[in-house]
Amino acid sequence: MNVLTSKTAKTSNYYSRYNGLFYYYNHLDDKYQLETRHWLKEFVDLSKVTSYTVKEKDTWDTIALEFYNNPTYYWIICDYNRITNPFVNPKPGTILDLPSLNAGLEFEK
Repeated sequence: MNVLTSKTAKTSNYYSRYNGLFYYYNHLDDKYQLETRHWLKEFVDLSKVTSYTVKEKDTWDTIALEFYNNPTYYWIICDYNRITNPFVNPKPGTILDLPSLNAGLEFEK
């Protein structure tokens, strides 16, 4: 018997780190679980990416607010730059790549 069944994709009309990920039903735990997530794809066309040098008091959400006008998009910056712990603020002087929201963000398979 397969332990994980009922593969269902999660989709929505807004940017989310969970878009395109699959849910499975775990028969052993009697719970649903989300698949291992994927990173955002890096753009080959660098005109869709802006370089940003972190300033002294920057946090992930202040950078997102400045660049995207929405602090909740901090996860896009973290995902695109392969940051695994967004609870630690970026170090001043670090150069980040900020992808454009209208460039068609996609997750790796």
